[in-house]
Amino acid sequence: MDATRSTDVLIIGAGPTGLSFACQLLRYGIDFIVVEKNEGITPYSKAIGVQARTLEIFDQIGLAQEAVKRGTITDRARLIMDGEIRGELDFSNIGKGLSPFPFVLMLEQSKTEHLLYEYLRSHERDVWWNAELESFAQDADGVVAQVRTSNENQAISAKYIVGCDGPKSPVRHALGLTFEGSTFERIFYVADAQVDWHMSHDTLHVCFSPDSFVVFFPLKGEKRYRIVGVFPEELNKDQDDILYEEIETRIKTESQLDLDIHDVEWFSTYKVHTRHVNKFSAGRGFLAGDSAHIHTPAGAQGMNTGIQDGYNLAWKLALVIRRQAGEKLLETYNEERLENARRLLSTTDRFFGFAAGTDWLMNFLRLHVLPPIAKHLFSLDAVRNFAFPVISQIGINYRHGSLSNHAGDEDLK
Repeated sequence: MDATRSTDVLIIGAGPTGLSFACQLLRYGIDFIVVEKNEGITPYSKAIGVQARTLEIFDQIGLAQEAVKRGTITDRARLIMDGEIRGELDFSNIGKGLSPFPFVLMLEQSKTEHLLYEYLRSHERDVWWNAELESFAQDADGVVAQVRTSNENQAISAKYIVGCDGPKSPVRHALGLTFEGSTFERIFYVADAQVDWHMSHDTLHVCFSPDSFVVFFPLKGEKRYRIVGVFPEELNKDQDDILYEEIETRIKTESQLDLDIHDVEWFSTYKVHTRHVNKFSAGRGFLAGDSAHIHTPAGAQGMNTGIQDGYNLAWKLALVIRRQAGEKLLETYNEERLENARRLLSTTDRFFGFAAGTDWLMNFLRLHVLPPIAKHLFSLDAVRNFAFPVISQIGINYRHGSLSNHAGDEDLK
C-alpha cells in the first residue's frame, strides 16, 4: 500500500452529483479526490431532464450553452387518449422573464456526465475509476478512508467525506443515518429507442388512460425517444422477470397508436421508492443526491436536486476549509437541503398521483378536465409564474433560514 494520500474533500461516487460537486470545488480551488467503483461514466441515458436552475449553475462554469447544444428543447406536450390527440400544452414561453433558460432541456444523463467529466479533465483533474470505498473513520480532525483500487488498497486522509454514492450509499450506512419512506408497488418501465409514427419529433407526447400513462420524450437524433410508463396494479410479476416484448406490448396497448419501435438502446424496469435521510450530515461526513433522497421520476427533479445539493455544500465547505467561516456554517447544509428534500418528495408524489392515480377524482381531472383547458393553461401569467419556478427549481430559496436571519440589522446605521 502506498503512503496515505491527503486531500481536502473525498467524494464517493462519480455520477452527475459527484462530478458536478467536484466541478464546484475546482471552481473554489479546493482539493479533492473522486472515487468511483465503475470503470467510467454511465453508458445509459437514465435521467434526461435538465432544469433551469441546473443550467444556471452550469452557466457559472461555462457549460450551459454546450449542454443546450447537446440536448433537445421541447416546447409543447400533446395529450393523447384512445389514440387521439385531445389537448396540447404549450410551454414555449413558460419561463420567459423568469430565467435565462426558460425551458426544460432533454439531455441524457450520460451526456451530462460527459460534459462534467470533460470539464474536470480540461482542468487536469480526473476520477479514480474502478475504486471502491472499503471503510472510513472520522474524528475531530478529519477522516481516514480505506479505498480498494484495481491494483492495491489505498489510505486517504481528508478533512471531509461526501457520499454521492446512490440509494444504497455505503457512506450513509457508515454514518448511521436512516433512510425512511415507502415504495410504490407498481412497476415502472423505461426504454430508449427509435419510433416510427406520424407524430412530430419536437413534441413530448403523453398518453393517458384511466389508471396509467405512457410518455414519449424526444431525444437528440432522428426518431429517438425516451419512453416511460407503468404497469397496472394487478400485474403479478417480479420486475426482473419482465421481458422487453412485454414492455413494447404495454406501450402499444396503452398508447393505442400506430407505431413501430425499433433500435432499442436499453430498457429497464423498476419500482419507485420515495425516501429521504433523517439528516444530511454526521460529523465530517455529508450526503448529496440519491444517497440522501429518492422519489418518483415525475417532474424530472432527481438529478437536478442532487446537483443543487452539491452546489449548496461546495461553497460552504470552501469557506470553512479556507478558514473564512466557522464550522457552524456547515450545519445550514442540513437545515436547507433536508427541508427541500421533504418538500420534493411531497411534490413528486402528487405529480405521480395525478399522472397514474386510480381514484375517481384523479381520473376525472386527468382525462376530462386537463385536455380541454390545456391549450389555454400556460397562457395565464398566474399559472406560468407558479408552475415554472416549481418545476425548474428556480423558486427554491432559504429566506426563512438561519443564514437569512438579520435580526439586529436595523441597529447598524
